[in-house]
Amino acid sequence: MRHTRRGILVALATLPALRLAEAQARPIRLVVPYSAGSGPDIFARRLAQGMSARLGNPIVVDNRSGATTMLGAEHAAASAPDGHTLFMGTSTTFAANPHLFQKINYRIEQFQPISMLIRTRLALYAGPSLAAQDMAGVIALAKAAPQPLHYGITGRGNSTHLTGEALKLAAGLDMVDVPYRGTPMMQQGIMRGDLPLAIDGIPAWLSLVQEKRVKVIAVTGETRVPALPDTPTFAESGVRDTGHQHWYGLLAPAGLEAPVLARLHQATVATMGDAELWRNLTHEGATIETNTPEAFGTLIAEETETWGRIIRRIGLTLE
Repeated sequence: MRHTRRGILVALATLPALRLAEAQARPIRLVVPYSAGSGPDIFARRLAQGMSARLGNPIVVDNRSGATTMLGAEHAAASAPDGHTLFMGTSTTFAANPHLFQKINYRIEQFQPISMLIRTRLALYAGPSLAAQDMAGVIALAKAAPQPLHYGITGRGNSTHLTGEALKLAAGLDMVDVPYRGTPMMQQGIMRGDLPLAIDGIPAWLSLVQEKRVKVIAVTGETRVPALPDTPTFAESGVRDTGHQHWYGLLAPAGLEAPVLARLHQATVATMGDAELWRNLTHEGATIETNTPEAFGTLIAEETETWGRIIRRIGLTLE
């Protein structure tokens, strides 16, 4: 009997360790609210690779694009807060959407911020046959066109759309946005000549620019992008105030236990601090920026106000 009781006590004592080992072996889903092959997806897969090595868990990217990142956010918000679902949220998801839509089916309170990840840059692209080589040429072409020029975006209300709206105001242009479900389809439209202009991130377009299958007109931000040293910023091109810089951050469903949150935060910060892993990313103009869960929550609240001012100035609302 004593041996039996001792065996039970030993089993009970080792149960937490077994549960931890089981949790560390289970796959983690990283919900990404963008399509496969897009700039955010490229970044997310590298993040998953780095975090998986540090956590010991395989991390699977789960692309759930659509509805201005809201489909992915809704799915992640409804997932269990057990550390096995993560969400790559953006300034669009949490800072812009609340000002753009009368009804969204998720709230920031449903998420546990883990850390900020990066701030990214956008660029204005043109097809190789477009009769404009720089911003002055694009502005002249747009003003002379009998019909408004079309420009591609990756979703209404996201950073590509808001940057386009800010560009229209700053340059006094009349252009029409064309939403695409993902970057690859928009790239095909540009290269075929069906679409004269597009606004998007940089990583997924670099090879096309280098192969001269696409022209890049200008980039957002205060400085030039190292990977595109000959491409001026919008400000250098005479167009100021093209919106606030876009960011990505890592969150989880609210209700994480403190040790789980600490483990995920540690792996996130260590991964983002891997200079070799992100060498190309910084070369492409992104800025790595990590913080504590508390500081990230504060940043989201502050940038919600900032993006709200931009959206009110543009006068943009979406259904």
